[in-house]
Formats: sequence, C-alpha cells, structure tokens
Amino acid sequence: MSALVGRKLLVVASLTPTSTANYLVHAFRQLGCEIRVCSDVASDLADVCAAGAVHVSRVIAQVGFEPDYVVFVEGGSMRLLPVGLECVECLTAWYGIDTHMDYAKHLRIGRLFDVTFLAQKEYVERMRADGIRQVHWLPLGFAEELLPSPMPERTIDIAYVGSEQVAANPLRHALLEALRREFSSTRFGAASPNEMGRIYAGAKLVFNKSVNNDVNMRFFEAAGAGAVLVTDRISNNGVEELFEEGKHYVSYQDHDSLIQVMRGLLADPQRCAAISKSAHHHVLEHHTYRHRAQSLLAVAGRCEKLSPPCPEDYFAACLSLNLLSDALRMAAKAITVSTGSSYRKYVGTLLVLLLNWTAHVLGFVERMRFRRAA
Repeated sequence: MSALVGRKLLVVASLTPTSTANYLVHAFRQLGCEIRVCSDVASDLADVCAAGAVHVSRVIAQVGFEPDYVVFVEGGSMRLLPVGLECVECLTAWYGIDTHMDYAKHLRIGRLFDVTFLAQKEYVERMRADGIRQVHWLPLGFAEELLPSPMPERTIDIAYVGSEQVAANPLRHALLEALRREFSSTRFGAASPNEMGRIYAGAKLVFNKSVNNDVNMRFFEAAGAGAVLVTDRISNNGVEELFEEGKHYVSYQDHDSLIQVMRGLLADPQRCAAISKSAHHHVLEHHTYRHRAQSLLAVAGRCEKLSPPCPEDYFAACLSLNLLSDALRMAAKAITVSTGSSYRKYVGTLLVLLLNWTAHVLGFVERMRFRRAA
C-alpha cells in the first residue's frame, strides 16, 4: 500500500448520493492519494463543479496541481464527460459500470481514454476485439463505511433495496410480489446508501435479480453486511472468480425454486449463519473499494499512453450521453480540423459558425431543463 501513497488523481464523476464514484474517492483518500474531484452535482467531496463536456486542462488549472492520472467514473446524472484529454501528459482512465445496459455507448467512451476498466467481465474481450487496446476487468465492491455500528439484530427475513418499477424489470417485480405474498417479514424498495447498509445488516436474506446477467453491487453489499444473498444464476461474467456458490451466496432458477430456497434458508439458521460469516469475511478481505482502488492504480501503472482522441471521437461520445450542444461543438471542431481546399475552408467556416451558434442556444435550453429537473 505504501507504494501508492503520493499518487495524484483528478477524478471526474457525477457525485449523486448513490454514485459508485463516492466510494472510490473515499478509498483513494484512504490509500493516501492526493485527489481533486470535479462533479456536476454539489458534494462535500467535490472541489470543482462543472457540467456537460468539461475540459480537463481548465479543471487542472483551477485546482492547481498536476495529476498523475485523470480518472472518469460513469454514473450519477450521466451528463458529465471529460474532454481535452489530448492536452494532458498524464495517463487517462475511465470506469464503465453499466456496460450491460449500453455497450455501444461504452465503446464510444472507451475510445477517448488510455485505459478502460469495466465492472462487467463478459464485455472485456468484446471491447478489446472492437479496438480498445487497454481494457481490464474491475468488479464493483463493498463500501465499508456503510456498515452500521453497532450492528443491529437480524429481524428482517428478506430485504431488497432497489427499484420495484414494473416497466424497468417485469420479472423482478413479479418475483418481489411473490415474496411479499409468501413471507410476512420483508423490506423492499428504495433507500439511501446509509439506510441500505442498516437494512442489509438487519436482514437474514437479500433477494437479487440480475439485469442482463450483471454482477451488480447487491452481491457485495449483501455479503459485506453479513446477509445471505439469494440470486438468479449468472453465467460467463466472472462471478465464480469472486464468490463460491453455497459458501458465499445461494442461487435460484425460477419462481418456484426462489420460494423453496428462501423457505429452506429461513428454516436453517445454522446454515444462514455459516454463509453470513463466510461471505462477510470474504468481502472484507478481498472485495472492498479500497481493494478496487489499489487494483486500478496498479493496473494503470503498467499501461502506456496511447494516441490522443480526435474530435470525431468526442462527438460520438457526447452524442451517446445526450450532450447535444457539446456534440455540436465537437462536430464544429472536427470540420475545422478536416477542411482542406479554400472552398471547403469557406464552407467549413460557415458551418462552424452555424454549429457553434446552435450549440450555444441548445446549451442554454439544456441548462434550464436540467435546473428545473434538479
């Protein structure tokens, strides 16, 4: 760990209360790293507030230090993206959390950075085949600071913290409704991160239904809190490299097997206690965000600086994040760079003026809409 002390990082991340970046920032600081943070939402962890496509050179000048790494973490509002990465000499990296939800978007973002880290292992080789040279698996983890002290008694039979919307996941909704009908002691629904920590620490079992085969945060949150995770089966996404089925979690296949598994576990407190203890110690020893921060820095330290991104790459990434005004500015920049003959330069100049004016107007509309939504 001492080898990591003194590392300087500029972290660009949308620090909403549930963003994974909050835990990584905390972990980097635990490791003794010097960090400056740029966020588009107010946070005690943020040094600079900026939105949309944020030029990293301006942020670096504002915070007044030269980073060893620029690190972008996906999540939060999904309306923040570092640009101007070709202007910095240090290594740039980013962490993609939800590749299972939009692979094409993550591929476009990956073209901007020297190093790509993905939370879902099954997309690493696919992204490498699609031209992202330095891509690595970095699973999600457990935030130790969410554990309540003292630990409460486990009075909740089955817990689940997350969305219950039918439209988001009809099968998950149906399974939750079935659990409500079959078991009287349940706690399902939304909660803040700290509330979630208390809920899982007071639960015997935690229900999980993956989305597109993802190894989600609930694996680590439930196990870290000492609850027994009961999840659907995950295949070819690295779960067997992280946990041992039957020792750290239990799986189900369908509605009937879910009910059967839940009943069997609640009727066998000794088995529950054994899995709880084993999973809790395993996560604390191997799968905290401090472990993830160490891995990110160790891997990045072995990577090389690649060719810088071009305006077309920024255009595609901004467009995929629905940053339309910024995408227009990047399109204008691409035209400026690519114009050749005098005629093309003339036409290009007119297009650039038009695109920049449109981007200015659209940017104003976007800011007003975002402020109303906030």
